[in-house]
Amino acid sequence: MTLAESARTSDAPGTTADHVVPDETGQDLTPQGVRRLRPEQRGPATVWAAIALVWIVVAVQAVVRWILSDDFAPAPIIGPDVMAAWQLVALRIFEGLSLLVLVVFLWFCVLRPIIRERRLSLDGKFVLGGLVAFVGDAFLNSRQYLFAWNANNINMGVWTRFLPFHDPESSSRYAESIIWGAPMYVYFCAGVAIMSAPMVTWLRRRNPAITTVKLFAAIWVFDFLFDFVAENLIIRLTNGYAYAQTFAPLTLWSGDVHQFPVYESLLVATLGSVYTWMRIMAQESPQGLCPAERGFERWRPSLQGPVRTLAVIGLCCAATLTVYHLPFNWLGLAGTSVAHLPSYMLPG
Repeated sequence: MTLAESARTSDAPGTTADHVVPDETGQDLTPQGVRRLRPEQRGPATVWAAIALVWIVVAVQAVVRWILSDDFAPAPIIGPDVMAAWQLVALRIFEGLSLLVLVVFLWFCVLRPIIRERRLSLDGKFVLGGLVAFVGDAFLNSRQYLFAWNANNINMGVWTRFLPFHDPESSSRYAESIIWGAPMYVYFCAGVAIMSAPMVTWLRRRNPAITTVKLFAAIWVFDFLFDFVAENLIIRLTNGYAYAQTFAPLTLWSGDVHQFPVYESLLVATLGSVYTWMRIMAQESPQGLCPAERGFERWRPSLQGPVRTLAVIGLCCAATLTVYHLPFNWLGLAGTSVAHLPSYMLPG
């Protein structure tokens, strides 16, 4: 027998080289002591969990430094423009409703499953992922003032100065609204994924032969319309925020305080579709795993739950930064459509 034949024989199924035994962590070991991952242990969970840990460190240091700094104070309301009384009332109602929506998501998706089932649901991981990703919202104005905030928002300033890549020449004294800003990262992401589920069931029932491409195209259109209608109503009724500088060819009502970049809805719809894709894949998975969670079994049992949670949070944060924040900044920095803003929406 030649050396090559010997090697092929020793690697053949059922031979000694193929024999594996589990170690104390449940992973397989060959007789030579080499660890071999089982099929269910292969997946990107570790990578996504690592990304989550890195982003959490970046986010926590930014928020802590912001709280301990002089920037942790309400942004100045610059005159002479004064907000209309009815819009101020509408803004307060919007803030209250946003808080209520966030509480509902936290209760039904996070707290109730933990209390009743002693586990965190996938929707709950989405909610936490959206809230952690919200810290990156301050990236939108890290180079220039692209996203205008109304200083009448209930606020304590913004933490953008403490995030990486912030331009010292760019103002960091504006009114980032945690009260309604954070909930947006929940209902435009986890919310649309949850709302899309019955639509997927309905479409498949009506047309069992529908392709995945057509299915997600329908979901994307729904997400686009939802964002476009919701944001334009919020902007016009509350004046809570505005798009200060946008890419003119893709901007409606250019130059107006209510100018709206169509790419905002394009990006939000795409981000929402990522969440929907993860949720649908989990529903179709025999183990109930979304793509980010696959491979968590390689960890010891006591760490598998945290790894799964961090993996979903990591994918949520990475998707938010790459699908939404980076394209929004790129198009905004190249933009020539400048909104005519009232003074109370200008940075201090």
